[in-house]
Amino acid sequence: MSGFPSLQPAFTVLLQATIPYDVGSVATGGGLQITPIVTGSIKSEPGFEPAIDGEVVYGSDYVRPEPGQTHARINVNAAIKTVDGAFLSYSYTGIIRLTEQFVKILLQSPDATTTDFGDAFTQIKIETGAEHLKSLEHDLFVGSAHFVVEEGKPMIIETKVSKVIR
Repeated sequence: MSGFPSLQPAFTVLLQATIPYDVGSVATGGGLQITPIVTGSIKSEPGFEPAIDGEVVYGSDYVRPEPGQTHARINVNAAIKTVDGAFLSYSYTGIIRLTEQFVKILLQSPDATTTDFGDAFTQIKIETGAEHLKSLEHDLFVGSAHFVVEEGKPMIIETKVSKVIR
C-alpha cells in the first residue's frame, strides 16, 4: 500500500547479560531490575551500508515490569567499539510481552528456555563521531529480539535490527 514504510535488514546484535540487580518496587509503579551487559557484538547483514562490525564494551538494561505484569518496558544503553576503532553509542527502548518463558528467565528458573521472536520489539538509536558511520545517526531502526538460554551459558539477547525505509 502506498505510503507505508518497508524494512531493510541491517544488523544482528548479541548482548550477553548477567544476573540482574533487583531494585524493587519504585515510586513510578512496578518494579525495576538493572541488568549489566557484560559483552556482546554487532554485525551488519550482507550488503548493508555502512557496514558495522564491533563489540560491546559497556552496557546496561533497565527492565521495568508494568503493574499489570503483562508487559515490561526496557531501556538499554551500550557502548560499541568497531573493528576499525570507531565508537558508537547504541541505545534502545522497547516493550516485552511477559510470557511464561520470559518470566522464567527473569526468575532464573532452572527450566527456563529460549524465547521466540515476536514478543520483544525495540526502537534503536545510534550516535557516533566517526564520519564513515555518521549516516546511521539519520536513520530509524527497529528490532525484534528473543532471549537465548543454553545450559551452563549466560543468557544472550539476540536482536534482528532493520532500517525503516520508504
